[in-house]
Amino acid sequence: MLEPKLPADLERIIFELAAHEDRQTTLDIILVARRCRAWIERILYRSLVVCQSSWGLPILLRTLESDPDRFAELIKDVRIDPYITLNTPAVSRILSICTGIVHLVDLSYGRTPLSVIHPLRLERMCISLDAIESTPEHAFRSPAFTRLTHLQLLDPPKTWPRIPFSDLPSLTHLALHNYVADIRTENVPVLENILASCSLLEVLVVCIPFCRPQDRNVETARLLAEMPRIVVLSRPNNSSHDLWPQEQYTAQETILIRDPWRKKPTRRRRKKRTV
Repeated sequence: MLEPKLPADLERIIFELAAHEDRQTTLDIILVARRCRAWIERILYRSLVVCQSSWGLPILLRTLESDPDRFAELIKDVRIDPYITLNTPAVSRILSICTGIVHLVDLSYGRTPLSVIHPLRLERMCISLDAIESTPEHAFRSPAFTRLTHLQLLDPPKTWPRIPFSDLPSLTHLALHNYVADIRTENVPVLENILASCSLLEVLVVCIPFCRPQDRNVETARLLAEMPRIVVLSRPNNSSHDLWPQEQYTAQETILIRDPWRKKPTRRRRKKRTV
């Protein structure tokens, strides 16, 4: 067997870059050599999507239970599908095994026990507080949320005043869903209070259904003018996927990437010379 000619660190970087580019490449690299498997497994198993399937969930559970310590270390991002059956016990079991999760997207309609989330040390989360077995007033008192920096809540505006965002000492990015085309007057003090109570908050995104900037009401326009940390983002009303991409974009870059009304730069066409 030929020995590698490249330094091990450089070889690892090359394989990791290739694995990030394409999933099939990731599966192929694992077969190259045993040392490659150790490098690539953390990329291959980093993200887990839990979807509803009569045969898929049992297989997934058996796989995780075969080596729980290993998967607890490897799995960092978990997304729970919105079509998971109500109160599926498999979800709680999966979260109890994957204790190394730092990024949780829970779109299920079930009720996730707070006791399952409690041991986690989350940094990013997308969830509806209705899915947690706790009242909004006490939802974030768990140690699991002390490191939370990015939070997207799917709850309607009537729930916002009851949520103690001050219980999140590390919060820097917050996204709320408005579900109507404009920010109502009664919600303005709530948003102002959130900005005042979260000292580290860099950006507060308010997601509204698709509308053009010129169609926004006076209250929304005033908020944007007076509070630069508030960003109004137009998106489909039924869109509940995670707002924050895994890549380390800044808040404003993230908003610009997702905003459908962002004007794209136009290129001037060169005029053809006539002979």
